Amino acid sequence: MILDAARETTFREPLYTTQFSPLQLRPRALLDLAANGFARWLAEHLTPFPQLLHEHRTAVVVRIARIDYAAPDLRFADASWLDVQVRVTTGGSGEWLVLSLGYATGGRTAARVRLIMRVLSVAEPESLAAQPGVLPPALLAEFTGAERLPSDEFREQARIRQPFDLGAELIAPQEWETTLSRSQCEVADQWSFVEMTELATSARERLFTATDSALPADTVRPAVRAPVRSLVAFFQRPMFVFDACRTVTRAHQARQGGGTVFRHDIGHAGAARTAGLRVWELLDAT
Repeated sequence: MILDAARETTFREPLYTTQFSPLQLRPRALLDLAANGFARWLAEHLTPFPQLLHEHRTAVVVRIARIDYAAPDLRFADASWLDVQVRVTTGGSGEWLVLSLGYATGGRTAARVRLIMRVLSVAEPESLAAQPGVLPPALLAEFTGAERLPSDEFREQARIRQPFDLGAELIAPQEWETTLSRSQCEVADQWSFVEMTELATSARERLFTATDSALPADTVRPAVRAPVRSLVAFFQRPMFVFDACRTVTRAHQARQGGGTVFRHDIGHAGAARTAGLRVWELLDAT
């Protein structure tokens, strides 16, 4: 039945140089288009994002972000446009949303992105302070049968596991501290999932310029010369503008495929507690 079909939003994005590294579409570009696609899907099928927050007092936060690139990697000279396909599904109780996106050009898949998002109830409209909640009944009723999955399935997807099979640790943990600025945050001065994933990829690239002579060249070389195959980010505790932020980066040999896995633990500087964000990047072998 048409009413039970999963609704899609599609749009075409003209490509430009800042979306690319010399190797591929940057993770940041894919995640920024994911946020764009989510806003488009909401406006087309549910309610515009500003109304979701200010009229329905409902927000979302990303719990898990995953990027999977298709080989061979799309480079800037390969295409002029990127076609983005967007779907959104929810759990039966409306606690979770899953945003699924496909990126393609000329019939060729470039990447897939999946965001698992927790629904929040906005308690204070000025600051946008929020707590775990569910979609309002009127909005939940708008989702078709094909867009609903059992709540247990969403909870299972939201439990992070080690996404890649890690082998030997290749370097001593490397630390980097910075202060979060508003350019790295969203409207509520809370960190942006797009910018914080970019912070992790920046930490990997910093290894290439590290002055520590103990860092082996065959480990730091892939940090900038190998394309990313998959990236998984797990957001657990938020940070806010002007928080002192510490990133600890480790590198492991991937047990399969001969690539390298970089793991980044991001949290408050000087705090002896579990990282608020953990990002894994699986890079090709070089």
